[in-house]
Amino acid sequence: MARGNGGAEGCAICGAVMICCGLVIVVLLGLGLGIAKIVMGAVHLHDCPLEHMIPIWLIVSGVAPVFFGCSGRRNNDDSGEKSGGGCAMILGIIGLLFNMAWLICGSVWIYPNFGKMKADDFIPCTENITTGCTKDCHQPLLNFSVAMVTIDWMFFVAWSVLIGCTIRAACASRNQKESILHS
Repeated sequence: MARGNGGAEGCAICGAVMICCGLVIVVLLGLGLGIAKIVMGAVHLHDCPLEHMIPIWLIVSGVAPVFFGCSGRRNNDDSGEKSGGGCAMILGIIGLLFNMAWLICGSVWIYPNFGKMKADDFIPCTENITTGCTKDCHQPLLNFSVAMVTIDWMFFVAWSVLIGCTIRAACASRNQKESILHS
């Protein structure tokens, strides 16, 4: 056994374990945030007359990734080969496009209304004030929604960069194999 070989194997195993742990943490974090969105949206479904779509956005944005993630799974058939790859890819693309469109809708509904409520001239309607006022939104719901739409944008950008790097690496690998074959 070579002296330096054991260290490389140990680093590879350690790296694989770190990647697996990181993936588990990201999945659990995503699942926890999804559940929190569903609960917060359902509990405060009628607590935001300023924009009634904010709680609905929370519920749908919590359910959609779970739905599209589970429906696009590839299954092993009796021969041990994976099946449903084309269907999984189509559902994945549909899920990605839906989540992107829904994230844009959430941004349009949440950020401007958060700005309205934080403005100095915002006057919420109360029992005593009924003219020159604006219906408000449950403040913790709106704060949570702003945090969630911001986190979703961060995940979307990180996911897009990851996909772009993967595509770039695959293209570079393919070009390298083609250049070796032509030599």
